[in-house]
Amino acid sequence: MEERSEYSEWLAAPCGLFCGACSIYQAVKRGDSEFLALAAAGISEMLGLPVEAGDLNCEGCLSGLRAIQCRECLLRDCAFSKSYTHCAQSDDFPCQQIIDFNNDEFAHHSEVLENINHQKKIGILKWVKDQQKRWRCPNCNNAIEWYAGQCHHCGNVLEDHF
Repeated sequence: MEERSEYSEWLAAPCGLFCGACSIYQAVKRGDSEFLALAAAGISEMLGLPVEAGDLNCEGCLSGLRAIQCRECLLRDCAFSKSYTHCAQSDDFPCQQIIDFNNDEFAHHSEVLENINHQKKIGILKWVKDQQKRWRCPNCNNAIEWYAGQCHHCGNVLEDHF
């Protein structure tokens, strides 16, 4: 099922990530309290402060409701400080900050430069629609996540993901 179109752009993070494929975003949408409790514990350790499952509620990077680990984001703040919503709008792209983000230890970050270049070519909303199609189970068409080894809905084994 496609996201409501008036909120689709919320899923395109300024940095070029597609929030709709985030494990936390998807767990919130499907009400997976067990996963959210585990994620909260891991994020609590990472941030060094208490995090509860409710702190992970999120509607996408550009929404007013972001998960705790995404609330303070230097890339988002940078774009907004220049009156942009997306790095694709910047004449300074790619900056060192986004290059470093693309090359950090998280596999899903490794495509942000490519994503932003594609956004520049086709536009943000078209890119979001393409991502909504990309991140679907080929068997049951339910949303899938960056690191999922199998579909949460039908159990189909997923290949060619991070």
